[in-house]
Amino acid sequence: MKYIIIDVKNGDMFNKEFNSKEEALKQAEIDFSYLTKADLKEREAFYVLESINPDEEADNHYDGDVVKRWI
Repeated sequence: MKYIIIDVKNGDMFNKEFNSKEEALKQAEIDFSYLTKADLKEREAFYVLESINPDEEADNHYDGDVVKRWI
């Protein structure tokens, strides 16, 4: 499985991928803690996703269950 931090800001999606849930959650906590109030107003979503398909080129790579959602 791949775990992906999804950060949607002003319509643009940014992501970071990890091989373990623990790594992804730890990094997401760190990343989220650095966001200011102004940053948070620009965010539409911020969460960790468990991908159902670890192949980054696959159409369903970003399908899966949300592990934790901050926004």
